[in-house]
Amino acid sequence: MRSAAKPAVGQIVDFRIPQAGRNYIETRTGQNVEDWYILKPIAAGPGDRVDTTGEWLLINGRQIARMPPTSDTGGRSLPVWRDDCVLGPNEFFVFSNRIPNSFDSRCYGPIKRGEISSVRRPLLTW
Repeated sequence: MRSAAKPAVGQIVDFRIPQAGRNYIETRTGQNVEDWYILKPIAAGPGDRVDTTGEWLLINGRQIARMPPTSDTGGRSLPVWRDDCVLGPNEFFVFSNRIPNSFDSRCYGPIKRGEISSVRRPLLTW
């Protein structure tokens, strides 16, 4: 369900597949994904330090999750975003810990506020 909330850490947002991830998804699916959307929670926002240069995703120095593999189960190369930076005023790092090898910002980098279509609110949680 769409929400009137502004994007912030902990919020779930939807956005078009970032350019840095489109080639991989198009190769994997064989389809044009220009109008496909991703739904992910925001794990870090403006002013947070994100480090993906090692084995682990670090947010503000805290280990969050292992970095994804460099190839998928079909042997296709996965994009991997490698940087150690402080997110800018309009940047968000999306990450899902519900799926072990989630296709998230560890693959395509931070997303910009202008790329977010909406903030979502779960209908059911358990």
